[in-house]
Amino acid sequence: MPKVFYQITIKQARCYTGAVFLWVGDMYEYLIIYGLMIVKLVLAIVSVVIFMHFFSSSGNLKQSTPLSVIINFLLSAILSGFILNDRINILEFTIVVLIYGGIISALNRLAFYTNFGRRMFVGIPKVLVQNGQLNTKRMQRLKISARDLVVAMRKHKIRSLDDIEMAQIEPTGELTIVKKGAEKYSIVLIDNGIIDRIALKKINRTEKWLRQKLREKKITTTDNIFVAQWHHGKLYIVKKNKGLNNATPPTQKSNT
Repeated sequence: MPKVFYQITIKQARCYTGAVFLWVGDMYEYLIIYGLMIVKLVLAIVSVVIFMHFFSSSGNLKQSTPLSVIINFLLSAILSGFILNDRINILEFTIVVLIYGGIISALNRLAFYTNFGRRMFVGIPKVLVQNGQLNTKRMQRLKISARDLVVAMRKHKIRSLDDIEMAQIEPTGELTIVKKGAEKYSIVLIDNGIIDRIALKKINRTEKWLRQKLREKKITTTDNIFVAQWHHGKLYIVKKNKGLNNATPPTQKSNT
């Protein structure tokens, strides 16, 4: 074999060998990068599932609330930063998620057990029509036009504002309407031990009156009450850890 040809072959072999090593090195680097991204994606999905099961701000009966919007928005920001930023490692992500989960748990308890938290993070019903009277100031403050209300009335098959006895926007954003002459909904006065003062105003009663009714039933604290509702002029109470069969019988209608 000629010497020149032998030298060219050696050079080509070295070039091919170097190219193969470079290709293997690049493939290994890509495998590391995308393998780590797959691991991050799996951890992100697991985190979302955990938050949905253990840190959700509302049950299946509710739609979005201000607190649930906050949770979802910040969680998506944390997850996107973890997935796209290669400088954030798994340990740092785990610490951030645990801290965030602790904060959300505290906010959930605040929203569930206090009036302030419920107003701030869950919301309260906003009455637009009470006893047939339209609250125009509240509608203006909420930026709800008469046309918006009329459209909602059509969905409830109500033809005129004069046919409405009560209308309110629920914390979920839905509109509840009671027609004149129709049976009114019950009013929840105590929810999970928390007295709803706005609900008491709806039935023209005070907290003092409610506590007197509780004392008549030998109930000294609201902490053990799961729900107390006012319906047809009667107070109906269900205690915690008790079913409907063990509920306190309703009090008779009273004007005091």
